[in-house]
Amino acid sequence: MKITKVDAIAISIPLPAPVADAVRRITHRDHYLVRLTTDDGLTGTGFTLGYDASLAMVSMTDTMFRPILLGGDAFHAEALWAEMYRQSIQAGRRGAALRAISAIDVALWDLRGLYARLPVMKLLGVHSTRMRCYATGGYFRPGESLDSLVREFQTYREAGFTAAKLKVGKYSPREDAARLGAIRKALGDDFEILLDANGGWPDSNTAIAAMRRLEEHRPFWIEEPVRADNVSAMARIAGALDTPVATGELEATRWAFAGLLESRAADILQPDATVCGGPGEWLRIAHMAAAFDVPVAPHYNWDVHTQLLATVPNGLFIEYFLRSSEVKMFDAVLENPMEARDGFIEPRTEPGFGWRFRENKLQEFRIG
Repeated sequence: MKITKVDAIAISIPLPAPVADAVRRITHRDHYLVRLTTDDGLTGTGFTLGYDASLAMVSMTDTMFRPILLGGDAFHAEALWAEMYRQSIQAGRRGAALRAISAIDVALWDLRGLYARLPVMKLLGVHSTRMRCYATGGYFRPGESLDSLVREFQTYREAGFTAAKLKVGKYSPREDAARLGAIRKALGDDFEILLDANGGWPDSNTAIAAMRRLEEHRPFWIEEPVRADNVSAMARIAGALDTPVATGELEATRWAFAGLLESRAADILQPDATVCGGPGEWLRIAHMAAAFDVPVAPHYNWDVHTQLLATVPNGLFIEYFLRSSEVKMFDAVLENPMEARDGFIEPRTEPGFGWRFRENKLQEFRIG
């Protein structure tokens, strides 16, 4: 199955209205999308969220990765990955270069599933196809009242979810406690509320003090309390709090995740296959976490992660965004977006990752 063509594009989908987390204002979602075509006439697709670097990833594909991929065997994905990583390590190692490699690895797995006429999960061996979801929301929206925030979370419960995520860290701990407390009061104790600071607290002391105030409302976890690079601070926080610490959405490669596990900086890992190196790397990370009895709850991109989480014994959650939240926009380019039902989601059963794209929408949102 020789690779004969490599096509990469960037798209940008505007949000209907801006939202914010603790560290950034979000007005659009840009993505890098790559397609690999083989001499069998098959085309595998992969993608990753760009954070305004999608065009840079297209350029990296043109200059660094296409020459490696063309003529390569799609079944030799490990060799192709190693060569792409080796040749880009001076310019990449993490960030945009590894995101592009991750998306290419997604496309390679998609190809192998298409060739075998099996969903990716069946290439690997299935553990469970019914996975619990949490709804991500609680973004900071200009002028939003507490009543409106509470209503948002009530909508998640009405849709069948038993867990949802709330953003913290942009406002003062007092204001965060008011937001969390209002939700807890309205939804009761049988609803899990996950917190996400997006690395917004500047140091471990600030994070611990803020969480001391929030812990009275019984959060399920605190995600990225400090900058992802500060592993020692994350470990101090994990050691000090009763609330589990979750992290990993910005982390990459098995070596970095080994450091998180060895330093006990995380109680829950959140590897993203479109960031950490691709499905192959994601699986290594998830199985390594299982050896430490650490659960995994992958970040974002359920179109990819449902296939992967279905194959591991230590899966905890799938992250899911209701389209009504108008934050994750990728469904706009899919013919067959996935739906969570009653707080659970099941993988597609079509070959590969099973997605089908709306070509007219890809062209509408294309940039560069």
